[in-house]
Order: sequence, then C-alpha cells, then structure tokens
Amino acid sequence: MPKPLLLNRRSGLYVRFRVPTDLRDAVGSRFLVRPLRHPPGETARLAAAVLDVALSNAFRKIRTGGVMVDIKQLLKDAEDAFQLTIGGVRLPNGVELTNVLINTAEDERQFCDLMAAATPTSTSRGAKKAVAVERRKENFLGALSATHLADLERAGRDKKTVLESRHSLMLLRGIVGDIPAADLTSDHCRQFFDDVAYWPRHATKRPEFANLSVREVLAKAKTMAEPPPAAATLNKHHQRLSTFFNWLKKNKHLTENPLHGLVRQDKDDAEEETGRAFTQEELDAIFEPTAYVAWAAKYPHRFWVPILALYSGARVTELSQLYVADVEVINGIPGYHINRRFPGQKLKNKASRRFVPLAQPVLDAGFLRFAEEAKAAGQARLFPQLPNNDGGGFGKQMSKQFSAYLRKRGVTESGLGMHAFRHTLATRLARAKVPLQTIGKITGHKGEQGTLGKFYIDEPTLHERLDALALFEPGINLPWVTVLERL
Repeated sequence: MPKPLLLNRRSGLYVRFRVPTDLRDAVGSRFLVRPLRHPPGETARLAAAVLDVALSNAFRKIRTGGVMVDIKQLLKDAEDAFQLTIGGVRLPNGVELTNVLINTAEDERQFCDLMAAATPTSTSRGAKKAVAVERRKENFLGALSATHLADLERAGRDKKTVLESRHSLMLLRGIVGDIPAADLTSDHCRQFFDDVAYWPRHATKRPEFANLSVREVLAKAKTMAEPPPAAATLNKHHQRLSTFFNWLKKNKHLTENPLHGLVRQDKDDAEEETGRAFTQEELDAIFEPTAYVAWAAKYPHRFWVPILALYSGARVTELSQLYVADVEVINGIPGYHINRRFPGQKLKNKASRRFVPLAQPVLDAGFLRFAEEAKAAGQARLFPQLPNNDGGGFGKQMSKQFSAYLRKRGVTESGLGMHAFRHTLATRLARAKVPLQTIGKITGHKGEQGTLGKFYIDEPTLHERLDALALFEPGINLPWVTVLERL
C-alpha cells in the first residue's frame, strides 16, 4: 500500500503518493499529488487514508489485469466519497438530529439554513424524539449527474467524452448549486453561460486556483482579466448540458429541456481545429541535430512521432496509437493505416480513417526497418512506452513530452504543440498548389461532398497522394543516421 505524505503548502494541505517503480510507465509519473480540502489534523489524515486505499486498489487492478484506470478521477471520486458526519445536533426548536451526512458545501449551506429557520412552532408530534436523518439526494443534480455519467460509460462512450461531460456538469453544479433537477429553468442556464465565460483555462491544474470552489475560482478569475473561452468551447458546454437535460427528460426528472430557449454561440467559420503552422525558424530549432538527438535518443516514439507528423500531418493520438500491423505496403506503396482496428485506438471522425503513404525522407530514415524490428521483437504496438492508463488516448504523454521539448528549444507560445505539424503540412502543400481534396485524403479532413465518410484505401489516388507528399519541403535536414544508430 502506498504511504501518504502530507505536504503543508501556502496554497493548502496536500497528500503525495509515490508510484511503484513497475507502474510508472503505465501511470506516467513518479508521484501523485492531491489537495486535501481539510485543515491539518485527524480529519485530513483520515481523508489521506481513504485516498490511500483507493489508490492501492487501482494499482492492484493495473498489475493483475492490465486494466486501464483513470487515476485522477478515481482519487477525485474517493475524495468526494469522504463524507463529514454530524453525530448529533439539537435545533433551536428542540428537535434532535443524528447521523446527518454533509457531503458538499451546498449541503452545509442548506443545513445552516435549516437551523436558522427552525422555530419551536415548527415541531410536530414526536419531533423531539431523536431521529436519524440522511439527506436524500436522488433527485438532485449531484446524484443525477453521477448516474448520467455512469450511463455514458456503460454505453461505451469515449473516455474523453465522459471526462468532458463530467467537467461541464461540475461547473453547472458549482454555478447554480446542487439543486433538484425539477427546479432547473432557462434562467439557470443563462446564469451558467454568463459565469462560465469567465472560467480560466486549465483552472483545475493551476496553483492559484487550488482548493477553491467553482464560485471562488470565477470570482478570482474576474479580477485577473482571463481571456474568454472560444465560441467552440461554449458550444461544447451547450451540447453536453443539452445531452444531460434530454437524459433527465427521458428519465422523467424534467418536463422540458431548459436550454431550448437559449441561442447558441455563432460557429467559427474555420474548422474546429485551431492553431497555426510552425515557422521555418521553429522547425530549425526543433530539428537542430544535437538537441534533437539528445532528446529523441531516450525513446523511439520521440524520434518517429514528430517525423511522421511532419511528413503526414497526422494527429498525435493517431500516430501514438499505431500498431505494427498498421504498417503495410499496398500496390508497391508503403504506408500505415489510421483506423480503429486494435485495442485502445480511436478516431476523431469518420474521415479520419485513411491509409497514409510514407514520404521518401521517412523511408530514407529507415522507418520500415524500425517497424520490422518491432515486429521481430514481438511488439504489438509500434510505441509501447506510451501509456493509455486513463483511456483518453496514447497521445497524451507524447504531447506533454514534445511540449516540454519545445519550451527548451525556445518555442514558448501558448497552445503550440504537435498539432502545428498538421497545419505546417497542409499549409505548405496548399502553397504548392496541391488540390484540397488530396490534402484532405492525407490529413483526414472531412471531404466537401462526404466522399471521405467511408473508409477505403482508395488505391487509384495512392500515387496522387504520394506525389503530393513529394512536393512537401520542410526546409530542414534531419539527423537521421545518428539517431537511428542509437534506437
């Protein structure tokens, strides 16, 4: 069982757990740190012990069954399950309550309101007898949100979809309160969107917002002039809430969807994927031979994923999840499938299914040799060192590692990362007068007429795509041979 270490920081009390050596690749870190929303003392130590037990069970599942566990969510659920119980209290009117469970700040507020409102005239026959009270929350947003999220998981929804829905529902409860679902109105929805427009980016990961409630985060963010969320982000909140409200309606907790009276944000004219291409100076910094060799020599995925991204425009998750069997030679043209054929693989949309020809520089670098060696070693995946412990995709660690490398190379613009390779390829091919439909077949963008909606290799256009990739000129010389000898 991992031993909890309590850390008393300026932002509050935290507990740290050391990840066992054999599980660090799967978990993706050496330590796990969680805030304890209690002052130092017995209650904090008990809360740490609850997290300790939950974490031990998660480690056991990973070891024995290879089960993918969302460690962060598991600790949060365990933290939420740690309930404060009031053994007994006498109200001003003489009524005695015992075993009162206070689960949330909203419970605490309602309990205080109950005590303030209690008067001697409100007692009923036998009210002075000791009674066991446990708040029934079945019809409140908190309990119904948990049931809805469990239904999404049961239906096989993508892990990322569930996590994003959990985030939107958490904000909803934090803004309008853990109220009965039947009390929801359009005004509550308007209040939600008025307030969520101030929600700071990555608030749950930033130390300045640690241990703050949703309301407190919003109040602080309003004084910090945080940039507003994009229209696409607000529309995603709208979509997730609407799905939840329709679920409430089907389960007879609501008669109408309160969002129906609201107008959605205007959609951006651009595709949902935002960002920009790398500049030539940034590409030179990224692939500077000495620096790239030092960084990439540790793991094969550090060498190959950025190169594949540069010469294909594929998304980081698409490349990180490749299996050895995805690499094939079709009609004499070597390439790799981006599909959902093997465990853990995912697609952004139907147009993402495609066969990507390998550009000549990638072949010259020895990618096929690397794939053959992985096959001979009995590997199923090309990059087995990249974990998918929370089910959110194999690209998460790759993206983090590459972003850290970018900062060391002086590329520090916020939001710039692996996805910029996608823009780089598409932009330079467009400048080379490659037809947009051909670019779309390479990158997996949606076709105008829906012709890319079905997965097919589309053999007649393979040479067209290969010829298009030959027109891509990144303007750099990559340190192929030096790195290959080390991998």
